[in-house]
Amino acid sequence: MTQEEKKIILETYKWIKVKKYEDDESLSWEERYKRLEKHHLEETYFLIDKIREVIKEL
Repeated sequence: MTQEEKKIILETYKWIKVKKYEDDESLSWEERYKRLEKHHLEETYFLIDKIREVIKEL
């Protein structure tokens, strides 16, 4: 990992490849909750994978 890549990770959120969650108020609360939960899982899995990638480089 280059110094530039490390700096981007430490100082920004650009490196996160999961789109920001956007709520849709036209959906029922159940549907909104399911979408939010799905988004949370996508973010979590992405971050776990990134941590594993960084650790492998150590």
